[in-house]
Amino acid sequence: MSRAQMVEHLITQHGMVCQGCDRTFDDARYLQLDHNTPRADGGINHITNRVLLCGPCNGLKSNIYTLSGLRRQNRKLGYMAR
Repeated sequence: MSRAQMVEHLITQHGMVCQGCDRTFDDARYLQLDHNTPRADGGINHITNRVLLCGPCNGLKSNIYTLSGLRRQNRKLGYMAR
């Protein structure tokens, strides 16, 4: 799948929602394609390891957290939308 196809597939599955903080966006340009498990930790470049994150979540996640680790950190910092 191309990047554009991955983004379209993930939006179809989850809507235009950041998977890191649960914020909903009205424009897909606010979402960035990222890896659930960082490639530095052996994550693969496949749709099953891809998520859509907003810019702040993608910056916080970096190559340090998995998606679940990012969500835990966002809860601790009070960044979760829901």
